[in-house]
Amino acid sequence: MWQNQGGGFNQSGYGDQGGGGGYMSPGGFGTPQQSQERKSRTRAQNIMPSTVAQVLNADQTDDKFYQGDVELSQVTIVGLVRTVKESPTRIDYEIDDMTGPPLEVKQFVDNDENLPEEERVQAMRENTYVRVYGHLRSFAGKRSVVTFKMTPLTDMNELSCHMLEVIHSHVTLSSGQGAGGGAMASVNSGAGFSDVGSGGGGSSTIPGLSPLQSQIQLIIKNHPSDTGASIDAVCKQLRNVPEQQIREAVDFLSGEGHIYSTIDEDHYKATDG
Repeated sequence: MWQNQGGGFNQSGYGDQGGGGGYMSPGGFGTPQQSQERKSRTRAQNIMPSTVAQVLNADQTDDKFYQGDVELSQVTIVGLVRTVKESPTRIDYEIDDMTGPPLEVKQFVDNDENLPEEERVQAMRENTYVRVYGHLRSFAGKRSVVTFKMTPLTDMNELSCHMLEVIHSHVTLSSGQGAGGGAMASVNSGAGFSDVGSGGGGSSTIPGLSPLQSQIQLIIKNHPSDTGASIDAVCKQLRNVPEQQIREAVDFLSGEGHIYSTIDEDHYKATDG
């Protein structure tokens, strides 16, 4: 049983740590050899499961970051809150996942003193585990993540699951497997879905989405598999909707941070719940 307290989890779970900097080799698990020109395989609009070491060791070209030949833009990290600094416009954290030095995470807020206490964004507590979703940034040579969502861990199994997702993503990308040939079998479509109804996505709690986007978000959210819902499974749920429209809606939801890819670019899970 993981213990949710300072001191965290056993560092040996991340493999050998090397170098004087105290964190893992570039990429967190070893970066695949790069070609002279970066390939077009990009996951910039998807959320990549990552470690602090991968964020700190990602290659940077101008304002873009790469793990091997894959662009990193949005990442999700699980770690321990080491420090918290609050101001009316921003909450600064240091998040530690034991793969490298603590990573700076910034959360922009509007906690004006005239705002009622119950409407203010509450800071996470020190020495608790959290999952961070955010955009990778660099300023004055220092890397950080600007988070658009941060949630406390309620089940420490999520920590183990996250590290398995990181490893699987790395292996899949390193082997050059495309969307159709992942190392794991495709999710069995259809079975186990909650009934989302035929009247569109009116039950979605996310404002600003079209009926189709809402329904796809609900299908992905309600899918029972740990590896997420495949696009093929979504298409079978929405038989009357052209696949191209579904893929465009998935791209939009991913770009807005409502869903993120898991084992490959055809499988998604919802960030909301």
